[in-house]
Amino acid sequence: MNLTLKHPSAFDRTKVISPGSVLITKKHETVYMLVYEENEEEYPYVLVSLSDARLVQNYDIMPTLGDIEDWIGEITMVTQKNKLAITIQANY
Repeated sequence: MNLTLKHPSAFDRTKVISPGSVLITKKHETVYMLVYEENEEEYPYVLVSLSDARLVQNYDIMPTLGDIEDWIGEITMVTQKNKLAITIQANY
């Protein structure tokens, strides 16, 4: 997976998260996204691993940074999906 910043200041050093945030961790440099599903009533916030296309955790309310780090480890970088170009290459 290749990550390209659309702008040099795309990463949020304050680590403020919101739906659409892309999160990168120290552990294995894994990439995650926090998604908000409008049609889901019980658990609309979903943490998804973009590195291996798996659902990590569902939340009933907007999770805090600590809530997310409990599942995936320390987050080193945060950006919004519109500030990042992601290329996924499949090897068959």
